[in-house]
Amino acid sequence: MTPWLRLRMAAHMRWRFIVVILCCWWFVGQAWALPMGHPRAPVARAVATDQAPIIDGRIDEPAWQRSKAHGTFVERKPTLGAVPADKTTFRVLFDAQALYVAVHCADLQPSAIAARTTARDSFAIFSDDAISLKIDPAHDQRTTAGFALNPAGARLEYRGVNESQMRPEFDTTWQGAAAIVEGGWTAEFRVPWTSLGIDPRQPPRRLGLNFSRDHPRRNATYDWALMPPPFSPISASLYGHLVGFESLGAMARDAVKSGVLDARRLDAAAGPPHSLTPWMLGGLSRRSEESGATLEGRRDMGLDLAGQLGGGWRGQLTVNTDFAQVDVDDQVVNLSRFSLFMPEKRDFFMRDVELFTFGRSGRAQLLHSRRIGLDAGQPVPIALGAKVLGSLGDDLRLGAMQVTTRSSGDLPATSHAVGRLQWELGGGSNAGLMWTHRQALDRPGDFNMVLGADGAWRGVGVPLLVEAFALAGLTGDAAARASADVGAATTDATDAGGVGGAASVQATWRGLLWRPRLAWAFYDDDLRADLGFFRRTGIHEGSAGLVWEPRFGGQSLEKLTLEVATDVVRDESLDPLDAGLETSAKLRWKAGYELGAGARMNRETVVSGFGVGRHTHIDAAIYDMNELVLGYGTPSVAMASLSGEVAMRDYYGGQMLITANRVVLRPGGLLRFEVRGEVSQVRFDDARPGFLSVVLNGRAAIGLSPELNLDVFAGWNRLQNLLPAQARLRWTWRAGSDLFVVYQGHFEDDLGGARFQSLMVKATLNLPTRLRWSGRSHAR
Repeated sequence: MTPWLRLRMAAHMRWRFIVVILCCWWFVGQAWALPMGHPRAPVARAVATDQAPIIDGRIDEPAWQRSKAHGTFVERKPTLGAVPADKTTFRVLFDAQALYVAVHCADLQPSAIAARTTARDSFAIFSDDAISLKIDPAHDQRTTAGFALNPAGARLEYRGVNESQMRPEFDTTWQGAAAIVEGGWTAEFRVPWTSLGIDPRQPPRRLGLNFSRDHPRRNATYDWALMPPPFSPISASLYGHLVGFESLGAMARDAVKSGVLDARRLDAAAGPPHSLTPWMLGGLSRRSEESGATLEGRRDMGLDLAGQLGGGWRGQLTVNTDFAQVDVDDQVVNLSRFSLFMPEKRDFFMRDVELFTFGRSGRAQLLHSRRIGLDAGQPVPIALGAKVLGSLGDDLRLGAMQVTTRSSGDLPATSHAVGRLQWELGGGSNAGLMWTHRQALDRPGDFNMVLGADGAWRGVGVPLLVEAFALAGLTGDAAARASADVGAATTDATDAGGVGGAASVQATWRGLLWRPRLAWAFYDDDLRADLGFFRRTGIHEGSAGLVWEPRFGGQSLEKLTLEVATDVVRDESLDPLDAGLETSAKLRWKAGYELGAGARMNRETVVSGFGVGRHTHIDAAIYDMNELVLGYGTPSVAMASLSGEVAMRDYYGGQMLITANRVVLRPGGLLRFEVRGEVSQVRFDDARPGFLSVVLNGRAAIGLSPELNLDVFAGWNRLQNLLPAQARLRWTWRAGSDLFVVYQGHFEDDLGGARFQSLMVKATLNLPTRLRWSGRSHAR
């Protein structure tokens, strides 16, 4: 590119970026005058009880009849703000051990109630009639502990983080049951205080609370506290409030003093304040290599210990940790020059994920726990892991995590430490500090340390969200490069010592009709965060966008979503690298059908060449990367649903045709099949040979009962010559205690042979214990 052409391109992109910014903020000014339409947060009162209800799905006990019924739900979709056709009410009780919730879902057609899902921890539950209980335990107005039930008794627990991330890997102890009754169906929940991270002897003044009811026959969702778009279903800043816990502290202290908790209320489902969970594992594995096949046996054991430390503090300890039962990753294909982000699924790291979240998810995270205990996707033995979390007063939360891995292959034994402070500023706003440190135990100069500050401001009565962070890192001179498969922000040099930093700010207007957004970020080329994920370094990155979403009042159409966005990337000298402009439109019907189209004009600078697949190389150059996309979707609540898109785009001096589709089948209450496929055909204009990329992922969930589930997975990645498979049988034989039987296999793509196969049996047992970590006995 000539200097004159570079100057013209920089000026053109600069003025386009400025124009989009001015337009966005003009629309903000216009939207400011519009009525918010957010009703005042509703309030419900919990009632103390000395007789815990039986969790059988029927709300006929006297304790329920003595409590007040709350209701007045509002329709979120398909008609925002409408009065639901079927009434929903709930009641809340509590005692020294747990919170109890009963919900009555009236239905004018009880014979048509949908309960097709029996598998545990499946988002398919939201395609049935379902009720979701959402609790903000710390009342930080960002975090959700979610519990969902359908009429078949299928259960799902999830963690909502920063009002955006909904993580089903969250696993905790609770009880739930449902029953179809005359005129509808009912559901009961029992959530132990300890599962919410609450010491009942120091009860909260109030909790954030919401309920959402899914009604598939009408493709409808109802909220107790309305979650209007673009707020997500887990936007805790809009939740209602649950009050009435003035007597809980005295109840808990009296119960501990008298031994009532231990004598009358303690059972395996109670999630005791202190629990010991040992596990044992045994199995066989077979590995095939060019030199031949090897058969190995494996036996192992370990334990987890969790409990209250007193004073509002709690801890978790894991020894010789194993994650043999965790789902394998979906197969993905990387046709870009940047590392892919793979989500965390391991339960130890998923607990309390909301406190240890820092940065932009999937793009710039100070902590990405997949960097701990995994190398190139393969497990590294964890010897010891510990967490401590607590609060100082009502506004300051603290957390610390330390994990030590054993030496494995060329990797030394390594210590990974994280510290976190977070101040609650009210209304969901917060500020915090995070520190991460990686240290090779036998190499003093092999370390990486990063310190960052972050914060978010959520407008009270104003739908403005501003998020920002800044960080700086120090790396020792002897630090080797981290694994590239999880997004190392370093060079290949062994001598990687130095200092680097990053900063980012993003503003989003979450209006009902207009939604402008602005963002800027800088990532130093010397930035290194060994426990984090940074997709790209050595750049300044700016972006702006605007969404306009009018809604229709007719009988068929629900809404139209129009979006325009632009982004500019420059290097550290502010020379232009990438620039793009895109627009899209999506039309949604009230029945659940969707149709959309989009286009993107993009210019991309490849500074260093890279490879794709086994035979294709992309040279360093400037490429036009324009794209046209068409998408569709059918109602997700139907017995069979389809969604997907077709895209045509430029691809580094060639053309790419992409088709991606998802098919979900629910032939009955026991079965659910899901197949995702992506096919990319690439042809180049020069002499380089093209290639065909095919990625398939198929999952089957067989819910034999709410306690017994079989999950089967098979994938295919043509470019990487991989065919992974997993079958996992999970039997929850008592609350908090599971038996897993897990088969895994990795095959050649021609099915000619297996590279690796294993069959493992893992058993966990949740044991209540009287251990008090302060050193004194604790009779509950």
